[in-house]
Amino acid sequence: MQAALLVAVPVGALSSLLDFGIIWVLAGGFCAIALYQRKTSFLVQPGSGWRIGMLVGVLAAFLSTLVDGVSMVVERYGLHHGASIDQRLIALTQQMTEQMVRQNPEAAQQIPWFIQFWRSPDGHAAIVLFMSAFAALMMVAFSSVGGAVGARILGARKRVSLHS
Repeated sequence: MQAALLVAVPVGALSSLLDFGIIWVLAGGFCAIALYQRKTSFLVQPGSGWRIGMLVGVLAAFLSTLVDGVSMVVERYGLHHGASIDQRLIALTQQMTEQMVRQNPEAAQQIPWFIQFWRSPDGHAAIVLFMSAFAALMMVAFSSVGGAVGARILGARKRVSLHS
Protein backbone atom coordinates (compact mmCIF):
# COMPACT_ATOMS: atom_id res chain seq x y z
CA MET A 1 0.00 0.00 0.00
CA GLN A 2 2.81 2.40 0.89
CA ALA A 3 4.71 1.75 -2.35
CA ALA A 4 1.52 2.22 -4.37
CA LEU A 5 0.75 5.51 -2.65
CA LEU A 6 4.32 6.81 -3.08
CA VAL A 7 4.16 6.14 -6.80
CA ALA A 8 0.51 7.14 -7.35
CA VAL A 9 1.03 10.75 -6.24
CA PRO A 10 3.57 11.68 -8.95
CA VAL A 11 1.80 9.54 -11.56
CA GLY A 12 -1.53 11.26 -10.86
CA ALA A 13 0.05 14.71 -10.83
CA LEU A 14 2.00 14.12 -14.06
CA SER A 15 -1.04 12.63 -15.77
CA SER A 16 -3.14 15.61 -14.82
CA LEU A 17 -0.67 18.41 -15.38
CA LEU A 18 1.09 17.05 -18.47
CA ASP A 19 -1.98 15.35 -19.94
CA PHE A 20 -2.75 11.67 -19.64
CA GLY A 21 0.26 9.71 -20.79
CA ILE A 22 0.41 5.96 -21.11
CA ILE A 23 4.13 6.04 -20.33
CA TRP A 24 3.59 7.68 -16.91
CA VAL A 25 0.98 5.13 -15.94
CA LEU A 26 2.82 2.04 -17.20
CA ALA A 27 5.99 3.23 -15.47
CA GLY A 28 4.01 3.90 -12.30
CA GLY A 29 2.87 0.29 -12.03
CA PHE A 30 6.39 -0.91 -12.79
CA CYS A 31 7.98 1.44 -10.23
CA ALA A 32 5.53 0.39 -7.51
CA ILE A 33 6.68 -3.22 -7.96
CA ALA A 34 10.33 -2.14 -7.89
CA LEU A 35 9.77 -0.19 -4.66
CA TYR A 36 7.85 -3.03 -3.07
CA GLN A 37 10.53 -5.59 -3.93
CA ARG A 38 13.25 -3.27 -2.66
CA LYS A 39 11.51 -2.84 0.73
CA THR A 40 10.70 -6.53 1.11
CA SER A 41 12.60 -9.60 0.09
CA PHE A 42 9.52 -11.20 -1.48
CA LEU A 43 9.24 -12.07 -5.13
CA VAL A 44 6.10 -10.53 -6.57
CA GLN A 45 4.08 -12.81 -8.84
CA PRO A 46 2.45 -11.26 -11.94
CA GLY A 47 -1.02 -11.60 -10.37
CA SER A 48 0.09 -9.65 -7.32
CA GLY A 49 1.87 -7.17 -9.57
CA TRP A 50 -1.41 -6.72 -11.45
CA ARG A 51 -3.23 -5.93 -8.19
CA ILE A 52 -0.52 -3.57 -6.93
CA GLY A 53 -0.49 -1.82 -10.32
CA MET A 54 -4.28 -1.58 -10.19
CA LEU A 55 -4.07 0.09 -6.79
CA VAL A 56 -1.55 2.57 -8.18
CA GLY A 57 -3.92 3.24 -11.09
CA VAL A 58 -6.94 3.77 -8.84
CA LEU A 59 -5.07 6.16 -6.55
CA ALA A 60 -3.47 8.02 -9.48
CA ALA A 61 -6.82 8.27 -11.29
CA PHE A 62 -8.47 9.65 -8.16
CA LEU A 63 -5.74 12.26 -7.73
CA SER A 64 -5.69 13.16 -11.42
CA THR A 65 -9.48 13.53 -11.56
CA LEU A 66 -9.44 15.64 -8.41
CA VAL A 67 -6.74 17.95 -9.79
CA ASP A 68 -8.54 18.21 -13.16
CA GLY A 69 -11.84 19.04 -11.47
CA VAL A 70 -10.36 21.66 -9.18
CA SER A 71 -8.43 23.25 -12.05
CA MET A 72 -11.58 23.38 -14.18
CA VAL A 73 -13.52 25.07 -11.36
CA VAL A 74 -10.69 27.56 -10.82
CA GLU A 75 -10.41 28.22 -14.56
CA ARG A 76 -14.16 28.69 -15.00
CA TYR A 77 -15.07 30.63 -11.86
CA GLY A 78 -11.82 32.00 -10.49
CA LEU A 79 -10.18 33.07 -13.72
CA HIS A 80 -13.48 33.66 -15.55
CA HIS A 81 -12.48 31.58 -18.58
CA GLY A 82 -15.87 29.89 -18.82
CA ALA A 83 -16.47 31.16 -22.36
CA SER A 84 -13.32 29.50 -23.70
CA ILE A 85 -14.20 26.22 -21.96
CA ASP A 86 -17.68 26.39 -23.46
CA GLN A 87 -16.26 27.11 -26.92
CA ARG A 88 -14.02 24.02 -26.73
CA LEU A 89 -16.96 21.89 -25.64
CA ILE A 90 -19.21 23.33 -28.36
CA ALA A 91 -16.56 22.57 -30.99
CA LEU A 92 -16.14 19.04 -29.65
CA THR A 93 -19.88 18.34 -29.59
CA GLN A 94 -20.31 19.86 -33.05
CA GLN A 95 -17.60 17.59 -34.42
CA MET A 96 -19.08 14.57 -32.62
CA THR A 97 -22.63 15.18 -33.86
CA GLU A 98 -21.46 15.87 -37.44
CA GLN A 99 -19.58 12.59 -37.44
CA MET A 100 -22.65 10.80 -36.05
CA VAL A 101 -24.87 12.32 -38.76
CA ARG A 102 -22.38 11.33 -41.49
CA GLN A 103 -22.21 7.76 -40.25
CA ASN A 104 -25.96 7.26 -39.94
CA PRO A 105 -28.07 10.07 -41.43
CA GLU A 106 -31.36 8.16 -40.98
CA ALA A 107 -30.84 7.70 -37.25
CA ALA A 108 -29.93 11.37 -36.88
CA GLN A 109 -33.24 12.37 -38.46
CA GLN A 110 -35.19 10.03 -36.22
CA ILE A 111 -33.67 11.16 -32.92
CA PRO A 112 -33.03 14.93 -33.09
CA TRP A 113 -33.48 15.19 -29.30
CA PHE A 114 -30.33 13.07 -28.92
CA ILE A 115 -28.27 15.51 -30.98
CA GLN A 116 -29.82 18.44 -29.10
CA PHE A 117 -28.84 16.81 -25.81
CA TRP A 118 -25.15 16.65 -26.76
CA ARG A 119 -25.24 20.32 -27.75
CA SER A 120 -26.83 21.38 -24.44
CA PRO A 121 -24.98 22.26 -21.21
CA ASP A 122 -26.08 18.89 -19.77
CA GLY A 123 -24.54 17.18 -22.78
CA HIS A 124 -21.32 19.11 -22.26
CA ALA A 125 -21.24 17.99 -18.64
CA ALA A 126 -21.85 14.40 -19.75
CA ILE A 127 -18.95 14.61 -22.21
CA VAL A 128 -16.58 15.87 -19.51
CA LEU A 129 -17.78 13.13 -17.16
CA PHE A 130 -17.35 10.41 -19.81
CA MET A 131 -13.89 11.68 -20.72
CA SER A 132 -12.84 11.69 -17.06
CA ALA A 133 -14.24 8.21 -16.47
CA PHE A 134 -12.54 6.86 -19.60
CA ALA A 135 -9.20 8.40 -18.60
CA ALA A 136 -9.54 6.91 -15.10
CA LEU A 137 -10.32 3.45 -16.48
CA MET A 138 -7.36 3.65 -18.84
CA MET A 139 -5.09 4.71 -15.98
CA VAL A 140 -6.19 1.70 -13.93
CA ALA A 141 -5.79 -0.67 -16.88
CA PHE A 142 -2.36 0.53 -17.99
CA SER A 143 -1.05 0.76 -14.44
CA SER A 144 -2.20 -2.83 -13.86
CA VAL A 145 -0.34 -3.92 -16.98
CA GLY A 146 2.75 -2.04 -15.79
CA GLY A 147 2.56 -3.80 -12.43
CA ALA A 148 2.19 -7.24 -14.01
CA VAL A 149 5.05 -6.58 -16.44
CA GLY A 150 7.17 -5.21 -13.60
CA ALA A 151 6.53 -8.31 -11.50
CA ARG A 152 7.39 -10.57 -14.43
CA ILE A 153 10.61 -8.73 -15.39
CA LEU A 154 11.88 -7.91 -11.91
CA GLY A 155 10.89 -11.32 -10.58
CA ALA A 156 12.74 -13.07 -13.41
CA ARG A 157 15.79 -10.89 -12.81
CA LYS A 158 15.72 -11.67 -9.09
CA ARG A 159 15.29 -15.43 -9.72
CA VAL A 160 18.29 -15.44 -12.07
CA SER A 161 20.45 -13.65 -9.48
CA LEU A 162 19.36 -16.14 -6.78
CA HIS A 163 20.32 -19.14 -8.93
CA SER A 164 23.74 -17.70 -9.86
